[in-house]
Amino acid sequence: MKRPIALLLSLLALTLVFSASCKKEKEKDLLTLKYDYDLSRYIELAEYKNLPAEGYRVEVTDEAIDQQILTSRVYYARLIDVTDRPAQLGDTVYIDYTATMNGEVIENGSEEDVELTIGAGSMFEDFEYALVGAWPETSLSLDLTFPDPYYNTPEYSGQDVHFEVTVHDVCTQELPDYTDDFVRAYLGYESCAAYEAAARVQLEKRYSDIYYRYIAGQIWESVVDGSKIIEWPEAELDEYYNERIEFDKAYSELLGMNMDSYLSTFYNVTEDEYYEQARLEAEDRIKEEMVCFAIARLENISLSEEEYREMALDYAEEQGYDSLEAFEAVYDRDTIRETLLQDKVVRRVVDLADVTIKN
Repeated sequence: MKRPIALLLSLLALTLVFSASCKKEKEKDLLTLKYDYDLSRYIELAEYKNLPAEGYRVEVTDEAIDQQILTSRVYYARLIDVTDRPAQLGDTVYIDYTATMNGEVIENGSEEDVELTIGAGSMFEDFEYALVGAWPETSLSLDLTFPDPYYNTPEYSGQDVHFEVTVHDVCTQELPDYTDDFVRAYLGYESCAAYEAAARVQLEKRYSDIYYRYIAGQIWESVVDGSKIIEWPEAELDEYYNERIEFDKAYSELLGMNMDSYLSTFYNVTEDEYYEQARLEAEDRIKEEMVCFAIARLENISLSEEEYREMALDYAEEQGYDSLEAFEAVYDRDTIRETLLQDKVVRRVVDLADVTIKN
């Protein structure tokens, strides 16, 4: 069972700062495993082969390719002002609005010059559909009810709300024709056929990644939770625990806060609760690492320099970095390597699973 500290910062932002602040002066060799000793002294590994899971057929249909083509055309669509009719489903409108409950403006309930495509789901459905029929340069008074549940702001679920809306402009989209010329000019391919072939490859990879995560979500946690700790490797446990504490102390000093105020503000815990939860977090982290490295040895899974560069570059691009060097300037190499190795381990466990395909 996971027991992480509830962080105010996003996990990604925290990892960026944490890993950058904890770089080792002397980096380990890329192919050196972190736990280079017999892990059977510390952990009894749960069964990880032939675990039952439910799957589905992964197929890129022609309809999916058509949707990809439409998405590309919409991206390069031209907005044209509409003056001779009211707004319709699919139109883009530019609005100001103020939302009140019991006469009081709600939190984040007032915005100006909002671009909204009716039916796209950027706001809740009843609000968007209430804009159908609105003319440019008109005002609307809307008495609506938030959905129940309302995931964006759960405390508003099912509550009545009043909107004052000013519609400034109504626009319709003019889509470019899907031709070889369009593909060459905007999408970087020589022809429609070349673009569609590349789109199919990209969708197959995306669908496969989604499928992998779907199966992994059913079985990986059971492997970690089912493994039993015999004895904690104190060196690794203390290292992670101390780095966690050092990070928060350094960050509190950076903000000019004492530790009590920092913990109360960001984590809503006392100092004693914080140290207890930091220890539990360290234990969760070390247990999962040991499971990963134990399976890696049993399955002869390693990470070559070539694999590292290929996988790390893919991951860097997904995170918005334009090069591996830029990515490594933020994350230390060991952190990236261990993440990629764990990904290979989890994928092996997925490959070994006993998957029943749902009809």
